Amino acid sequence: MRRSHIAPAVAAVVAAQALTRLGHRITTQEASTLGAATVEALTAEGWTITAGTVGTTRLSTVAPELWKHDLPILAGLARGRTYREIAAETDTPEGTVRQRAIRLINRVGAANAAELVAIAYRAGWMNGLPPEPRGRLTLAEDERRALFCLADGLDTAAVADAFHITHHAASRLLGRLYAALDATRPGAPDRSSRCRAIALGYQHGLLPLSTTVLNAPPAN
Repeated sequence: MRRSHIAPAVAAVVAAQALTRLGHRITTQEASTLGAATVEALTAEGWTITAGTVGTTRLSTVAPELWKHDLPILAGLARGRTYREIAAETDTPEGTVRQRAIRLINRVGAANAAELVAIAYRAGWMNGLPPEPRGRLTLAEDERRALFCLADGLDTAAVADAFHITHHAASRLLGRLYAALDATRPGAPDRSSRCRAIALGYQHGLLPLSTTVLNAPPAN
């Protein structure tokens, strides 16, 4: 057998397979190290690894950046579901769903799941998800600015800093935003979903699809 140069993508595939099978028992960094070490060991023994059709069916037809299992996670987050609920709906261990979400967040460079949803809408990955029906949505100026902040991945503390208000005041502001959008979690009317709020913002034209939402319009 002849040796050949192995693309880094091969190690990434090995790492993805390890994470899929081991779920929460292995971290992303450990999987990456394992993938690189596996490829190095195989090539050192003279094995040649070539691309084939096995496993390619797991790739998403929506975008090359995605795997098939990424789409139900994105859809679930956009609908306000928790990782546990997504796991139940997809018959997948919760730890596996969580690890897949973390890997996707890291892969696209998002700060958190909320910014991941924003990136997914701007990239067109959510085009197949029907908008949730709402009446005419109108936001106060500070609520609109807060929505822009959430889509940029800011947490409550960062929103407070951006508005120069206290953490408690920022929580109240976000609460008004969630109420205006009706962004509660399904089956939990006393709890709101930041991811669902962002999804509704894109679905109903409150956030721009064609550009990033950095530098949200300031208050008048």
